[in-house]
Amino acid sequence: MKKTVIIAVLGLAASVASSYAQGFIAFNSYVANAGAGATTSFSFGSSGFVPGSFTAELFFALGTVSDPVTQSSATSVLTPPTGFTAIPSSIVNFDASGDGYFQGGTVTIPGYTSGAVSFQVVATGVVNGVTWYGRSGSFTESTIANSASAPLTSFGDNGTGLPSFVVAPVPEPTTLALAGLGGLASLVALRRKQS
Repeated sequence: MKKTVIIAVLGLAASVASSYAQGFIAFNSYVANAGAGATTSFSFGSSGFVPGSFTAELFFALGTVSDPVTQSSATSVLTPPTGFTAIPSSIVNFDASGDGYFQGGTVTIPGYTSGAVSFQVVATGVVNGVTWYGRSGSFTESTIANSASAPLTSFGDNGTGLPSFVVAPVPEPTTLALAGLGGLASLVALRRKQS
């Protein structure tokens, strides 16, 4: 009877411990990639680095998840990450100096116990009333700290490096609506011409 109670208590303790498992990583592009850094810049008709008025947010997926981003395609850059979970508490401002870096503190990755974990970074901001959006391709760390007292892992230091990435203006809903109407009108005109 006593052995059964002890085993049940140990099992419960193990399940509680695993349900609160978490990992920790330094959310910082400046020291990413073994100190080489990873910058974020404007694209599609604008130039220069993303200024301090922008924010970066961390997304994660347990295991290895591939989600490449074609930086030459506005559609790809503007598409939200699929298969990844946002960590709202990770949102951090870019450096005020406008050098394309963001430097956040320690971010907790819920549910992490060991092994690989994949990340993406999403940057957003407003310039002259226009919203800009961009995201990195996914990158995978082979392992991260699973204790707050363990040495923190910086992006790219034990896996694929955090890629530099660009941000682009998000089309306004009216612009998208007009484009859709134009496409519909072209389709109707083409059907009439064929009949």
